[in-house]
Amino acid sequence: MLFLLACIVTGSNVLAQSENTGIKWVSITEAEQLQKKNPKKILIDVYTDWCGWCKRLDATTYKNAEIIKYVNDNFYAVKLNAESKDKIVYKDQEYTYSPSTRINGVASNFLSSQGGYPTTTFLNETLEVITIVPGYLAADMMGNVLHFIAENHYQTMTWNAYLSSVNSTPRQ
Repeated sequence: MLFLLACIVTGSNVLAQSENTGIKWVSITEAEQLQKKNPKKILIDVYTDWCGWCKRLDATTYKNAEIIKYVNDNFYAVKLNAESKDKIVYKDQEYTYSPSTRINGVASNFLSSQGGYPTTTFLNETLEVITIVPGYLAADMMGNVLHFIAENHYQTMTWNAYLSSVNSTPRQ
C-alpha cells in the first residue's frame, strides 16, 4: 500500500513538472538585454489575439516536448502581439501602436511585406533578420526550421537542399 502511494505521489509530481514546463517566452526588450550577456539566436512569434492559426500554433507546435526543449536550449523566444497598444523599446527606439496600420510599429521589423499571422521570424546574434517564415508550422516542419537556423545550415545551403539532406524525415 505504501509503495502504491509513493508511486502516485511521484507520478503526480512528474505530471505537475511537465505541466509547468514550456517555452520560456520573453519580451523583445528582454531578449535584446539577454543577448548582450549571452548571445543566442532569437525566435519571434508574431501573433494577434484574433488569429485562429496563432492559437493553433500555441496549442500544438509550441506544446510539443521536443520543440520546447530545442527552442529553450538554442533560442531566446519572443512572443510579440503585433497589435499591442503598449510602448515597446527595441534597439533604443520606442515603438507604439498605429491606428492607421493597426499594428505596433515594432512588428513591421518582423513581418514580410505581405504581413499575415502567425509569422515566425529568426534573428541572429547581432539582431539581424535571418529569415521570416509566414504561416502555421506543424511540429515536424518547425523542428526542421529550428535545426536549419540554430545549426547555421542557412549559411551554407538552401532550404530545399537542407530538406533533401535530412531525407525529408521530419525532425522535432
